[in-house]
Amino acid sequence: MRASKAPRIFSSFLLLISADSWRQSWAAFKNKHIDSKSRYPPHNMNLYCGNQMRNRRMTSPRCKPHNTFIYAPASIVQQVCQNISGPNAITSTVSFDLVDCRYTSGSPPNSCNYQGRMWTKYIVVTCVNYVPVHFIRFI
Repeated sequence: MRASKAPRIFSSFLLLISADSWRQSWAAFKNKHIDSKSRYPPHNMNLYCGNQMRNRRMTSPRCKPHNTFIYAPASIVQQVCQNISGPNAITSTVSFDLVDCRYTSGSPPNSCNYQGRMWTKYIVVTCVNYVPVHFIRFI
């Protein structure tokens, strides 16, 4: 009888770890890709990219080569995954205002320079447990 409890306890433990990791992934996704607080469109795309990348700690220990910011509330971005428990890649059915940032020069942590470009595009994300956890691309 004791042997049958161990697998159940272990599977419960894995479930807790899994739930915690997707919550962390959603939090990481929001930090890396969602901006609902800045003035949009940014006055200076390059300055916007540099500031956002630095403020979100994506310039240390190295300058991240590329990142895309979605200008929308997290709740709206989350709706892309509303029917997807995952892990599945899904393309949004609505377009989003985006700023795509690409590293151009400079050194970490405070001198990373970026070129920013504004787009209105559909996003492709990986969904797990009804939330986006990975930004794949925009189309």
